[in-house]
Amino acid sequence: MVTALNRRLGGGLLDHANSLPDHIALALGGREYTYHEVADTACRWAASIVAAAGPRPRRVGVLASRSPAAYLGVAAALFAGAAFVPLSRHLPPRRTRAMLERSALDALIVDAASVPQLPQLLDGLPHRPAVLLPDSVPTSRGGLGRGPLLHAADLAAAPRLEQLPEPGCDDAAYVLFTSGSTGEPKAVPITHANIRSFLTANQDRYRLTHEDRLTQIGEQTFDLSVFDLFMAWENGARVCVMDPLELPAPFAYLERQQITVWFSVPSVAAALRKNAVLRPGSMPTLRWSLFCGEALPRATAEAWQAAAPASIVENLYGPTELTIACTVHRWDAHTSPAQCVHDNVPIGLPYPGLHTLIVDEDLTPVADGATGELCVAGPQTTPATGRRPN
Repeated sequence: MVTALNRRLGGGLLDHANSLPDHIALALGGREYTYHEVADTACRWAASIVAAAGPRPRRVGVLASRSPAAYLGVAAALFAGAAFVPLSRHLPPRRTRAMLERSALDALIVDAASVPQLPQLLDGLPHRPAVLLPDSVPTSRGGLGRGPLLHAADLAAAPRLEQLPEPGCDDAAYVLFTSGSTGEPKAVPITHANIRSFLTANQDRYRLTHEDRLTQIGEQTFDLSVFDLFMAWENGARVCVMDPLELPAPFAYLERQQITVWFSVPSVAAALRKNAVLRPGSMPTLRWSLFCGEALPRATAEAWQAAAPASIVENLYGPTELTIACTVHRWDAHTSPAQCVHDNVPIGLPYPGLHTLIVDEDLTPVADGATGELCVAGPQTTPATGRRPN
């Protein structure tokens, strides 16, 4: 029996393709994609993945940035029953090559702008993934590996994958790479159960609807992007991919797109404040303003709250291994300033179902009010931190 807590990641996208087929799922580069269009295209790409890589592919790389392939590729990987592995041409090729070697991908989806990196990335790769080029027409095969190679026409002609493989709760939904303590890429697999627990806790808190519009600011190699995509797609909302050129003054974009949910690292807001463009009342459409990934300075929270007076400002905290965020603090203009430490907003309280303990260097619990290391356990904790994904 599939319940709300064990359904596949991406299930909401399929549901809304049926219930809200003409509703916009993705706004990208002046183009809007409906739920039906995203799901239909992703199901065709998923069929091509399964045909090329076998009935149960395990990991599908998405080497793309701010393009249709970047977002539809994620959905296609999930529909094929695989974990998606976001990659970026903006990272040093040596680092991306290390990720490819550690991932042992069954398939790799590549947008047009990333194709020039392929020869360097695939040359001598022990595992030969199928390569999908949804933006490209057939050319010479030079440097594109020895596995199956599919171009735009092949993907467009593919039938829909009607019988989607059903992953288990403990199967990886996605794999992100962090530097860890060594500077070398470290694979962090997040299971369907991990991300479902996170999404359920956040939907209970934020109550998003099909009328909401969320920003997508960062690259997909950063786990905040998973919040944007799937808090939107699981709840029938729209995800709006912002051009980085808009970030120094995002106000016109927010107004034009009628954005209701902002999610970014605090340094984006801090830069706006430093440049004296974060003016009171300049973001009237926002109802949630969420920050994660760095310390949130008190002055930044105060300035943002004034600029988005109708929104609730929250500070989220958590490492990738705990599925994006595991604690949250709701900013209160009256009480939060006094709770700030080193002039930073508190990280708040743990999500429902998570257990916390503060310990000393010997892993002994410290007394109330004492300093120590925060340990967290619960359903958002990845079961395979630091290991190569299975």
